[in-house]
Formats: sequence, C-alpha cells, structure tokens
Amino acid sequence: METQPPLIIESGKECPVSGIWKITGTFTTTVTVNEKSAMPNYCGVKVFWTLLYHC
Repeated sequence: METQPPLIIESGKECPVSGIWKITGTFTTTVTVNEKSAMPNYCGVKVFWTLLYHC
C-alpha cells in the first residue's frame, strides 16, 4: 500500500478538502473545516494545519 505525503495548509488559505485538521508544531488542537472554507488562525496567529481525517 502506498502512503501519500501529509496534506498541510496555512491559516487563511482555502481548505482543499473537508476533514479534521490538526496544528503542526508545539501546540495541539484540532478543528473540523469544510471544503472551500478559510483555514482558521489559532489564538489570532497564523499556523499550519495537517489533515488527520478526510470527512
């Protein structure tokens, strides 16, 4: 089975797929974001989000 590289996107960018996303880095939190919605900031700061589960 072939694994795909993780899907990572920055706050403020359009979400490419609906799913559960986790912050990359020191902080840990998850959010559910719908496709074509803007990826959220975390505590007012731009962060990078990694897709955990496609919904």
